[in-house]
Amino acid sequence: MVIRLLLVFLGVFLGIGGLSAQSSQDFEPTDAHYLWPTNASHHLTSTFAETRTGHFHAALDIKTWGQRGYEIYATRDAVLYRMAIKATGYGKVLYLKHEDGSFSVYAHLMRFNDSLQQFADSIRFAEDHRPYFDRVVEDQQIQIEQGDVIAYSGASGIGPPHLHFELRTPEQHPFNPLLTNLTVEDNISPTIAGLSVEPLSPGTIIEDKQEIHTRRPYRRNGRYDFGTIEVSGPVGLGVNAYDQSNGVSNVYAAYQLSMSVDGQQVFHSRVDSFSYAQTNQIYIDRVYPLLRKYGKGYQRLFVADGNSLPFYRTANNKGRLNLRPGRHSVEITATDYFGNKSTATVELFVRQRTVPRYTKNPSRFSPRKIPKIDINNWNWHSNWVTIPEDSYAELITAIPNPERISEYNNNITIDLQRLDNLFMNIPGMGPSVFHRIPPQSKGFMQSISGQVRATFPKGAFYDTVSVTVTARQFSPDSIQVSLAPEAYPLDKEYTFRVERDSSLRDTSKLAFYKYNKRYDYWYLTDTHFTDNHIIAKSITLGTFITRRDTTPPVVDRPRLYQRTDGQWLIYIDAEDELSGINYDRSIISVNGLQGIAEYEPEDDRLVYYHPDFSPSPELNIELTVFDRMGNKTTKSFRIKK
Repeated sequence: MVIRLLLVFLGVFLGIGGLSAQSSQDFEPTDAHYLWPTNASHHLTSTFAETRTGHFHAALDIKTWGQRGYEIYATRDAVLYRMAIKATGYGKVLYLKHEDGSFSVYAHLMRFNDSLQQFADSIRFAEDHRPYFDRVVEDQQIQIEQGDVIAYSGASGIGPPHLHFELRTPEQHPFNPLLTNLTVEDNISPTIAGLSVEPLSPGTIIEDKQEIHTRRPYRRNGRYDFGTIEVSGPVGLGVNAYDQSNGVSNVYAAYQLSMSVDGQQVFHSRVDSFSYAQTNQIYIDRVYPLLRKYGKGYQRLFVADGNSLPFYRTANNKGRLNLRPGRHSVEITATDYFGNKSTATVELFVRQRTVPRYTKNPSRFSPRKIPKIDINNWNWHSNWVTIPEDSYAELITAIPNPERISEYNNNITIDLQRLDNLFMNIPGMGPSVFHRIPPQSKGFMQSISGQVRATFPKGAFYDTVSVTVTARQFSPDSIQVSLAPEAYPLDKEYTFRVERDSSLRDTSKLAFYKYNKRYDYWYLTDTHFTDNHIIAKSITLGTFITRRDTTPPVVDRPRLYQRTDGQWLIYIDAEDELSGINYDRSIISVNGLQGIAEYEPEDDRLVYYHPDFSPSPELNIELTVFDRMGNKTTKSFRIKK
């Protein structure tokens, strides 16, 4: 029987009235038979479409028990289409193209088979020992048969040892490999671990608050029960659900989610495939504030504005709940690929409430010292923001429409729609003007001082949002730029430019960095200089600070290591605290033989590799390492076998 992959759902769901469907197209793998791609295990560590930073997971991750060196097999007859070696991402990876035009991808490899490794090494040595490349090699017509050992499993790129096994349509859209003959043993039902309730209007109240409410369930008689939640106004639900399979403790994404209200199904999602052009929309498929702040992948049970993913069938309100007063029974079902199901219930008690307008006068400037206010702690939504009243009282505000401000439970809500050029004087941030930026047009804004300007391309944001930009200069080479709030995800990169101080002559090793509090890490931002400006590019909002990196990398602790395939390597610890190691510029020679210097960022180490390296009793190592600002460390080591 032909296995049909539906990019979106076709037909009509039985028993669901008034549902709208998106247009679709079919992909048929023409009864292709796939071989399981490794002898490591028949267990998964991750499934298709799980939450990743900025994208959906595009593959099955196959468990290798924390070990390297398992055989990787060609899952079908193919020609080698593309191969790459990278320090991050997929690491060492092979792309095979099959007769029907589809692709299979094998990533995070330790090494390729002998002939492919020789081919890869020839490319690297020919490019002056450059460790990394990414090349389409289809014209080489390297034929591969189903079952051939093409590589060995590893941990290159990102993550612990495992095999990332990905299938793509002829259009390069990843699809779920479980839609083929491939399968795993799974009779375990998904777990429903949490519920989120989001306010969808400025006047929405959830459990006496105007913010996202989360709750854990009780487990009763094999079902999950979230009890009763009191709401007023329109809300959107989300669910934190995961699945497991037999024999392993790893947790996976649920395959299908559905929601019914008072017995009527209003939302259903299923992910069989997606386009890489849409993968950033994970930020609005998930509850972004919870994902950004806590790393929790709550999946929305409604279609947010700006979401064009083809995963959903919904009622006319796209799964949004704007229910009449009274009690309403909601049932949520999570289903895995093999049909195992779990059901959760929640009762929404809807009350009719009116949020009163805020009638106090705005505060006026006073000479007393006012503490800094972090606006990222406010509850930002695309069309309104809720501020603690004690913070709001410290703002010098000029609201052109006072009727758009309301007060509830010691919080102030500002309706941001049609409030362009909203002015606030924020302690610790300074005078700020918030501009409305719609996704359907380009956006431009500048700080009140005119020192910094930001330009957003069309489609940078998923929805119309209010954003401000401010700048503070502490010295000619020390500038802080804030693009706020960080609550809004972006789909496209934007540019900001800062007027350059005329006394700033030396720009060497200077760049913008963004600090990530959650990971306690500084991220280098793409920065360049003109005679009059400092220009930077980013795909996130936040606070950016210029820093000068003059400290070279630290290298230490060389040691000899023999890989499971018998290949000898030398590991050397290498760290750089600010700009990071430059992957392409390191040079390592052992006893006068220059090898290829690979970098493993998750382990903070350089790896000396040469296919002909065999250690002698004494090894003299010469090493040069650069960071991304050009700082250089040159060092010699002598070790014994």
